[in-house]
Amino acid sequence: MISMFTVTGQVLKTYIQPGQVDKETGVQAASSVKVQIMGEMPVMGGESRLDLITLTVENQKVYEELKSKRVRIPLGFFSPARGSIVYFIPKGASPEILPA
Repeated sequence: MISMFTVTGQVLKTYIQPGQVDKETGVQAASSVKVQIMGEMPVMGGESRLDLITLTVENQKVYEELKSKRVRIPLGFFSPARGSIVYFIPKGASPEILPA
């Protein structure tokens, strides 16, 4: 998977996020698996800042095994509303382990 954008950082945690309950029907949506990565986000001037990013992933085991490791992951994003950015891992993308 080739992506124009990537996030590079350390895998900190994985967890399961329970699905939300629809207020009208009472039906609970499916749970999702999340990974939290302390990523390096570039800033003007060539430096970077640390930013915790939470992403939905398909396979918790893959990321659980990468805990504390430095990885690079293809990244997509969109803005559903002004001032809001949603990040995601493109379907079929996999993390690349980087040297420490």
